[in-house]
Amino acid sequence: METDLKGKIALVTGSGSGIGKAISLGLAKEGADIIINCLNLKHAEATASEVKGLGCRAIIALADVSNETAANEMVDKVVHEWGGIDILVNNAGVASLIMVEDMTKADWDKVMEVNLGGTFNCSRAVIETMKKRGGGAIINIASFAGKRMSMISGANYSASKAGILGFTRHLAYEVGPYKITVNAVCPGHVITPLLEKGTTPEFREKLKQQYPLGKLPTPEDIADAVVFLASCRARMITGTSIDVDGGVTLGVGHAGYDDYVARKKEALKKLRGTK
Repeated sequence: METDLKGKIALVTGSGSGIGKAISLGLAKEGADIIINCLNLKHAEATASEVKGLGCRAIIALADVSNETAANEMVDKVVHEWGGIDILVNNAGVASLIMVEDMTKADWDKVMEVNLGGTFNCSRAVIETMKKRGGGAIINIASFAGKRMSMISGANYSASKAGILGFTRHLAYEVGPYKITVNAVCPGHVITPLLEKGTTPEFREKLKQQYPLGKLPTPEDIADAVVFLASCRARMITGTSIDVDGGVTLGVGHAGYDDYVARKKEALKKLRGTK
């Protein structure tokens, strides 16, 4: 797919590994320079090396997007050094495997502050520079959990992703006159190191049975959707979301509920250090 991204400047949050790294590389393959944001220097350096190997510039920003000041300083630094930002991909996120009855307010707040708060902080921070550059694209990585629920994360995660979808629609209305598009991508259960670490092969096989296409999405599948939304081919698309989920949101049974509860109870024991 040929795009118009050569020379564009893209900030991808949570881009040290997994979906964020795939998005960074996907945009770089189309010629975009990348700001790599995460909290792990080793992972960020690895992504930066691959971006540079594709012939594009890369800088590392080790900023906590849930912190308003840190997010603003990150964007200000990029504007000062590179002149502005054309594309923002709000990908940084966390999850917790806890049932609501076991969830503390701190558990709730942490997920909301990173997933929804980080999306707000970074989006607000880039509006000024995008207006000055005559437009831009903001792409928020939500989840099918925001439309349904998550079988591998808690209610705080599902709520945060639903919030991102609402934020996407509203922000699109506000910044539309400045030729800034705002859209979301809703992945299904993406095959990442985090998913593989937190689930068993048997559980992943159960998940596949819920997918009409018979397989789980890859990070590259998500990256392809982001590249499209960042390009001029999506110039008349704003305030909406694209499901990249292999069809899982078409419907799901309740057969996995016992496993769902058991996994979350086990995760709570590990989190709290109890037996």
